[in-house]
Order: sequence, then structure tokens, then C-alpha cells
Amino acid sequence: MSQKKEKGFLAGACWTVESLMQAAPGRWLTPPPEDWCATGVSIFSPAMQPGNMVCVRAENEDGGVLAERLDKLPYPPAALIVDDAERVTGSNIPVYLVEDRNEALLNMGRYARNKMLGNVIGVTGSAGKTTCVAMLTAALAEWGPALGSAQNANLPRGVAWNIASMPWDTPQVVLEIAIGRMDISTRMARPNVAVVTNIQAVHLKENQSLRDIARTKAMIFLGMKPGDVAVLNRDMQEWDCIYAAAVKQGLRIVTYGQQEVCDCRLLAYDAATNGVKAEIFGQSLSYTMQAEGLHMALNSVATLAVVSALGYSPEAALARLTRFQALPGRGEINHLSVDGHPLTVIDDAYNANPGSMMMAVSQLSASISPGRKVLVLGEMAELGDEYERYYRALIDGINQSQIDTIYLIGQQYVACADMFSAHKHYILLADVEAFKDAYLKDIQDGDIVLLKGSHSTQVWKLVSWLKRLASR
Repeated sequence: MSQKKEKGFLAGACWTVESLMQAAPGRWLTPPPEDWCATGVSIFSPAMQPGNMVCVRAENEDGGVLAERLDKLPYPPAALIVDDAERVTGSNIPVYLVEDRNEALLNMGRYARNKMLGNVIGVTGSAGKTTCVAMLTAALAEWGPALGSAQNANLPRGVAWNIASMPWDTPQVVLEIAIGRMDISTRMARPNVAVVTNIQAVHLKENQSLRDIARTKAMIFLGMKPGDVAVLNRDMQEWDCIYAAAVKQGLRIVTYGQQEVCDCRLLAYDAATNGVKAEIFGQSLSYTMQAEGLHMALNSVATLAVVSALGYSPEAALARLTRFQALPGRGEINHLSVDGHPLTVIDDAYNANPGSMMMAVSQLSASISPGRKVLVLGEMAELGDEYERYYRALIDGINQSQIDTIYLIGQQYVACADMFSAHKHYILLADVEAFKDAYLKDIQDGDIVLLKGSHSTQVWKLVSWLKRLASR
């Protein structure tokens, strides 16, 4: 099934027969038509775009599309990439056979990166990566088309999929790069600007420390060349480790944060108005964000640091930056009516670590909206050997907050219950299902409900539940 060209090339397409065979050597089981081209490659059906090739996977593998589900795809594939000739039979779609489908995908990412003409910005950190990518992508669109990682696909195959599916002449490309096999991802992405947002206690295994996390995060610099730019949060933990790695790679270092020494400094944040005052390489800027919270203000300063490092005007970025809204699962604000009760639901439930939990507590505590402040917390996963210390710090922060009611989901909170101040109203729950009955019995008009927890705790399901109730 061919994709018709427009003026000799499918709009947005990059891949021809020649470029595909150069990137990932193989052979055609079902040859493509003479005018064949493709826009990219898909390994995730919901994110498929018109003109994409599709990687076909075996039943028990991750990544790719099952041959039995090809008729469920949103668009006809430009071609099927397989590493088992028996996976697809009798298809009239072009079929391309490679030795290893996953390695072919990585090689396509590497090939596409070699062809890219614009800026490539890589973003890593323990928290805030996806939001930072989205904010940067929005702001950089002031200087031509800007594309960011789709579906926060941030491991090597996801990075390859994103790069291989972006037009090679895109002026601004922003990629999320996670800690897993980062050396492979960064050498593929080869960013000319890298952002490190923070180092937090997350993904810690037994006997691992924050320093271990920092060393791994710093591997993002391995894909960069001397003179490229590292935009670093000066306030982050393990600063010296990240800084030393950037210096060793010969990078130009730009700092952001709240300290006086920062190149790009957050001077003030007003939680009542979301007003930000910042100084970007000596230029004073005042602006108002739509996204709420100190962490969003810091992300905006990081974004302006990148804009400046690329030689663009930070002031020109503000029109787009100030329109940015928080993403679902990462601070999105929903105004709902549940059983006749108007609520404000802050969906920060995608994931959690000690730092992002404290940011959430601070955001809710600082809210000036009328109504009861309700905090719904799942447990924090992968904290390593010092997990008790992180829970104690979290509860201490809650005790000092202006939050009225706290729902705590999971056994870890039971062990910490005696740490709460006597004036704090908290409810201990075994699981997310128990929250539903408990909250509906206690719901009040005007509640401001913030939900957060590690993804494995499934607190995010409660956001969907509240939305379903509101849609009835």
C-alpha cells in the first residue's frame, strides 16, 4: 500500500528505499512501489502517524505492533519491518526483513540524527523531564517548527522512534532522555544542549546512593562535543558531580535556579498570581505563568536559559511560554462537578519522588483559592535503603503546611502515622479503592484536591474516576 508523494515526496517524509536500506540493512520480502517513501516508524499504535512504517513484534515481546492487530492501526502502514519472515504472510503492504528489529530501530535513530539540520536539546533529571520538554518545545516554536518527544518515550528504543519519526529539517528538536541505558540514548541523540533538572531519590536500588544516580544522569554529556552547552539546575542535589562531568566533557555551562550566582535566576514567585520575576544573563523579566507552582516557575527559567544559550531572545519567548499549561498527570488543573459539588482537581499523579512530593505539598499549601485543601498521596517507590528518612521529611513538610485534610494510601504511611501533628486531619487507607468511598462521604463544595504518588501505586486511576463521576 504505497504512500503517494506530493511534488516528489510525501509531506513531512524522510525515508526512502535507499535511506532505509543504508540505515538498517535488510531485504524486501514484499517490495515497495517505485515512488515509495515514509514519514517515520511506529512502535506504539496510539501514537502512529500517517505514512509511518510499523515494527512488527512477536507475541511476548515489548515494543512494536502484533501482526494480528495490523487491521486495528489508525492508518495504513507505509511498510512492515520484521525480523521473522513468518510473522507476516500474504500482505500487500511492503515488508522489510532485518536481522534484529530492535537494532534496526536504533540504527534508524542514529541515521536520522546524522541527517538532522536543527538544534537538538536533550533533557534529563529525576523529575520534571516531560514538563520541561513540553515547555521548551512550546517556547522554541517562536523560531520555527519545534518537536518534542512523544509519549515521554525516553529509553533507547523510544528515543530512536522519536528521532526516526521527525522531519530532518526541523529547526528545534527536544528529546527526553531517561536514566536507563543512557549511554546508548545520548550517543544516538547527540544533543548540542543538555538540561539536567534535578537529582532525586528515585529508581534507587539496594545499596545505591544519590551519587550513583547523579553519575548515571551525567552520562547525558557523553553524546556531546566540547563547546556544546549544559544547562544545569544550580540548586540540585549532587551538583558537584554533575558539574564535574560537564567540565570534563568540555561543555559551556549555564546555570539556573534561585542562587545569586546563577546565570539565569528566579528572583521571585508569587503563588497567588503565578507571577515570576527572573534575571536572564542580566536581563530582568517579569511575566505571569498559567501553570501553577514554584517548580513551574523554575522550569520557565530553565527554558529561558536554553533559549538564551541558543542565541535567541528570552523576551521573544515569553508570549508562548506564558501560555503553557500543565500536562495531564503533571499538574494539570481540572474544574469538575462531582455529585453536585464543585471541585478543583490537580492531577499530579503520574509519578512521585521526595522532591516532587514536597513541591506538591508546597503548591497546595500556597493556594489562595477558597475551599478546603485536600492532599491525596500514594506511596513513593524505589527510595533505596534510606526510605524512612524521606517519609519523615515529607510528613514534616505536611505538618508545616496549610493543608486541611490528607488521605494517605499504603502501608508505609501506617508506620509513620505517629509523626503527624495532632492538629492535622489525616485518613489512612489500604488502597486506591478505599479512597473512593471515604472521599465521597467527606466531599465538600470547593475542595481543592491534589493527587500524587508513584505510578505503581495507581493513584492516577483516581483522577480518571473523578472525571468519570463528573461526566455523568
